[in-house]
Amino acid sequence: MKTPDLNFLYILQALFDERSVSRAGDRLGLTQPAVSHALGRLREIFQDDLFVRAGSSMAPTPVGEHMALASGRILAMIQHEIWEAQAFDPATTTRTFSVCMSDMGVFALLPRLLSALSEQAPNATLKPIQLPSPQLASALEDGEIDMAIGYLGKMGQNLYQQTLFHRQLVGIARASSTTQAEDMTLAKFISSRHVVADTLKLTNKLLEKELRQHGARLKVGVHVPYLLGVPSVVATSDFISAVPSELAELFSRFADIRVFELPVKIPHLTVKQFWHARHHKDAAHSWFRGLVTRTLGTGSAMASDDKADHRL
Repeated sequence: MKTPDLNFLYILQALFDERSVSRAGDRLGLTQPAVSHALGRLREIFQDDLFVRAGSSMAPTPVGEHMALASGRILAMIQHEIWEAQAFDPATTTRTFSVCMSDMGVFALLPRLLSALSEQAPNATLKPIQLPSPQLASALEDGEIDMAIGYLGKMGQNLYQQTLFHRQLVGIARASSTTQAEDMTLAKFISSRHVVADTLKLTNKLLEKELRQHGARLKVGVHVPYLLGVPSVVATSDFISAVPSELAELFSRFADIRVFELPVKIPHLTVKQFWHARHHKDAAHSWFRGLVTRTLGTGSAMASDDKADHRL
């Protein structure tokens, strides 16, 4: 049997609905002879009349009816699964957006994103995931995660990035410490023991690099595996710590700490969102990236995707 092209599905559906060759042609934008010719080819291929004259209309044969009903189901699936694939309604979507972010991202950024998502896409889900930096690029490529947000450095090929905001490093110390904020000299900063969070590795490297410029090394008093361990240790000891400013503000709400300006100049950290090229044109993904930008972005990050995005 010679297999016809898939346009025959539309021919069968139109004839079944309209019961007229001329009206089927009008519906499909074809001439009556063109529809008659197509029906003739289908009759030859399937060895059945498919549609026969019944008074002033065309009635389907049992085979024609079966094929027309099947065509309707197939065309409905094509409409939903293919032609409407780019349609996205945040108000009704039940999609889960998986985002890789650090402890700090969960602590400082996640509540804001959840609030915005619940307001604009109440049935969607935000799933935070933590992965080691070397695994991020492959996880984005494989679709394991939709996006990564943070100060992440170089991420590899076939990834897009967009700047969201810049964060500043500040120092925190016990509020009752004898050293006042304005008295934190470089010498005191270098001689003090520091609390270092393993989840702020890139931040720690920047601080260590700057101290080396002054011929000094970071004097680590304790490593803590979790970010929330930093304020509790600082508030109950003479240890100090260098953390991003938004974390310092949050820490000061529930721990007995004070914030001071670092006596060394550390470049501001650029926080970005990263995603793979495979998701770049996806309507839902594009909408979510826009939500992230509107919720977290400042300054140039508020530019349109075409201007702000670029391939790494």
